[in-house]
Amino acid sequence: MPIYYDSMDLSTAEKQRFAIGALTLGMTTGLLFYDSPAAGIFLTLCCGLYLPRYKRSLTEKKKSQLLLQFRDLLYSISSSVSAGRTVAQAMEESVDFWKATYEENDYIMQELAYMNGRIEKSGEKDIDVLRDFAARSGLEDISDFVSVYESCRMTGGDLPRAINRATTIIGDKITLERELKTLMAQKIFESRIVALAPFVMVLMLKIMSPDYLEPMTATREGRIITTFALGLMAAALVMMERINKIEI
Repeated sequence: MPIYYDSMDLSTAEKQRFAIGALTLGMTTGLLFYDSPAAGIFLTLCCGLYLPRYKRSLTEKKKSQLLLQFRDLLYSISSSVSAGRTVAQAMEESVDFWKATYEENDYIMQELAYMNGRIEKSGEKDIDVLRDFAARSGLEDISDFVSVYESCRMTGGDLPRAINRATTIIGDKITLERELKTLMAQKIFESRIVALAPFVMVLMLKIMSPDYLEPMTATREGRIITTFALGLMAAALVMMERINKIEI
C-alpha cells in the first residue's frame, strides 16, 4: 500500500501517548496552580487542541527518518548505476543490500517493495514510480533527484555521472540538515527544562509552605494572575521552539 507521508494518521500507540501526556499535563497544572480537579479536567481538554501540532511534529519526524534512509538508498543506487545497472535494477538490488541494515517495516524498505512491485508486476516505468514516490513523500530532496534522473533520460545525458553528482550534493545537504537538527535538539531540550522550572518551584512551595500560595488559588484576582502567567509561559515555549526550528 502506498504511504502518503503528509496525511499519515496517528497510530493507536501515538494517540495513547498524546492522551496520557495531555491528561498528565492538564491535571498537574490544574492541581498545582489552581488546587482544582475541575480546572485540571478543563486544561486537559485544552491540551487536546495541541493534537494537530503534535501530528505535524510526528509527521516531520517520520519524513526526517525517510530522508535519512533515502540518502543511504542514493549511495547504493549510485554505485549500481556506475557499475552499468539501470535505475530499476539498482532499486531491486538495493533491497538485498539494505535488508541487513533496515527492517521490513522501515519506510525505505516498504517503499522499495512497493515500487519494485509496480515495476515488475504492473510493468510501470521506473521514472513514473519514482515521480509518484517523490510526490507522496513531500520531500524536496527526493523531488530533486527524480528531476535529475528525468532530465538525463530526456536529454540523453551521462546518467551515471549525473546521478553520482546528484547523490553527492543531496547526500551532503541531508547530512548538514541532520547535524543542525542534532545541535538544535539540545536547545529545544533546554527550552523545555526552562518551561518545567515554574512547575517545580510551585510544587516545592506547596510542600514547604502551603499557605504562601493560598492567595493565588483562593481569590479571584490570584486566579486571574495565575492564568495570565500560564499563558505567558505557553507563548514563550511556542516562541522558543519556533526560534529553534531551522530549515535549509
